[in-house]
Amino acid sequence: MCNETEESADHILVDCAYAKKVMEGIMRWCKVHIHMEDLQAVSDVLNFANQWGTCTKKRKIFMAICYSTLRRIWIARNETVFKKNRLPPEKVIEYVNSVTFLWVKNRGIKMELIRANWSQCPFFF
Repeated sequence: MCNETEESADHILVDCAYAKKVMEGIMRWCKVHIHMEDLQAVSDVLNFANQWGTCTKKRKIFMAICYSTLRRIWIARNETVFKKNRLPPEKVIEYVNSVTFLWVKNRGIKMELIRANWSQCPFFF
C-alpha cells in the first residue's frame, strides 16, 4: 500500500504509515494513550487491547474496535491494490466508528449506547 517495504500482515495492518495514521485516529477517538512505536505487529495491538484498562466491558469494546480497525485496514488495502481506490485514513476511522457501534449495540454487550456519546468516545456510558 505504501510501497516502502515488502508487504507482510504486520506491515500492512500496523506498521505502514497508512495503518499508523488510522491507528492514531482510533486511539485518539478512544482516548487511549499509547506510544505508537510500541505497536509494530498485529500481536502487539491485540495484546495491548487484551490487557488495557480495568473494566471488562470497556476492554471487550476496545477489543472489538481493534479487530474492526485491523479488518478495515485490510479492506482499504484491497481497495487500493485491486480497484486503485485509495481511501483516506479518516474514512477508515469513520467506518470503524459506525460499524463497531452497531456490532456492540446489537450483538455485543447488552447496554444502552447513545450514538452521539459513542462518536465522542466509545467509553462514555
